[in-house]
Amino acid sequence: MSHTKSLRVLLRARSHPLYKRTAISAATGALALVAVVATGGSAHAATSWSATGTQADVVGAYAYGTIENDATGRTKVRVVIRDSVSDGASGRVYFRWRFIDGSKSGAFGPLTASGYMVEKSATYTETRSRLDTWDPFEVKECRVDNGQEVACGSWDTPFQ
Repeated sequence: MSHTKSLRVLLRARSHPLYKRTAISAATGALALVAVVATGGSAHAATSWSATGTQADVVGAYAYGTIENDATGRTKVRVVIRDSVSDGASGRVYFRWRFIDGSKSGAFGPLTASGYMVEKSATYTETRSRLDTWDPFEVKECRVDNGQEVACGSWDTPFQ
């Protein structure tokens, strides 16, 4: 088949009504997907956070986790504490919500991990519309020796 004849067959196929309907359907589907993503459809990816480098940070405790908003209007924060130094002491973390009116919840925890590289976790959930838009929660790490808090950071938001 010559190149000219191949080009004519291709052009005829592209003008066929079925080709046009398929192209329109594909474009419509792509736009619908963009709309779901842009409006925050039912699934939201979790965002990682860490207290490292904040006022909450202390040597021997490593607090980190994820935050995500679900389709029902709730914010879910997973908090993990790791005993990060092999010194016989433990790592501890406290958690609290920051509300849109400037108030704060009471502290949740303590969540304590004892033993080098041991981790403990907890998940906290709150109505998203009640929370501070930029900094919805705070954490505070502590180092614990023989059941006593020997060093603690200050309450701080892990978002910098």
